[in-house]
Amino acid sequence: AYRPKGENGMIQEIAPHQYDLTYRQPEPKDDDYVLYIKSSKTLLRKCEDGNYEIPCFSDFPMEKPRLKMKAYYLFSIDGRGYYYVREMLQEEGNGYEFCPTSVYRTMKPMYQAFAGITATQIHRFKESRRFCGRCGHETEDSKTERALVCPFCGQVEYPKISPAVIVAVTDGDRLLMSRYRVSHNPYRSYALIAGFVEIGETFEDTVRREVMEEVGLKVKNIRYYKSQPWAFSDTEMIGYFAELDGDDAITLQEDELSEAGWFHRSEIPDEEVLNSIGSELKMVFKYGSMEAFLERKPEAKTK
Repeated sequence: AYRPKGENGMIQEIAPHQYDLTYRQPEPKDDDYVLYIKSSKTLLRKCEDGNYEIPCFSDFPMEKPRLKMKAYYLFSIDGRGYYYVREMLQEEGNGYEFCPTSVYRTMKPMYQAFAGITATQIHRFKESRRFCGRCGHETEDSKTERALVCPFCGQVEYPKISPAVIVAVTDGDRLLMSRYRVSHNPYRSYALIAGFVEIGETFEDTVRREVMEEVGLKVKNIRYYKSQPWAFSDTEMIGYFAELDGDDAITLQEDELSEAGWFHRSEIPDEEVLNSIGSELKMVFKYGSMEAFLERKPEAKTK
């Protein structure tokens, strides 16, 4: 079976690096990473080659003691800690920039991109739950788990994770692909049908409903492929393949999609970056497996 390593896999597939999210609050070390995040933008150091790096506590000698006192431990990778801070004296300039989450789609090495976007997801959770949704009192960090607790009424809030399905709908040698409306989603390449799970639905029910709502098609033989944490939208993506059941005429959900159509295997563009489950589903259909995609000859690539 396909076992991705490093830059070949989805953003969370960072082997041989080891991700440890065990909850604890150890004292920060000088070589641990510090993520200063505000308005979902992270202070990163820009490299000469245009890439970005996550700074360490040692990069801010004047602020280091104060930063360590206020830092919130997130997780570790290969034994090095990643910490989150809400404030810092260092702002943009001197080689540092506040970068949007889109930077993590191409940042290298990929395990650092995974660390950055996961930290941003935790930041969004902490910012959105600063006050209790039940009584309005200010929340506090839990002492025993990754959560926020209301000291007044006892309400416990956990990081937001929304389940969503993404499905490769096939008809023989054809794959259904669509484009989002700009106002609905900034992603401009061809995408697969996807949508959030509603209350009371199974994942398979969501597949049927989303395909019918977005393109007016029925599907059968729904088969689970794999899942992916997608921190860009606080989502857990559940990937499926499904086959067309009946008429192939598309009825477009125009308030969400700008276009949709059937594409032969030979018409599907190769993916340059395979950090999402949608990209992997498309390449698995086009080539038959991820191994075949990774081993393809240069002349097999589409332009």
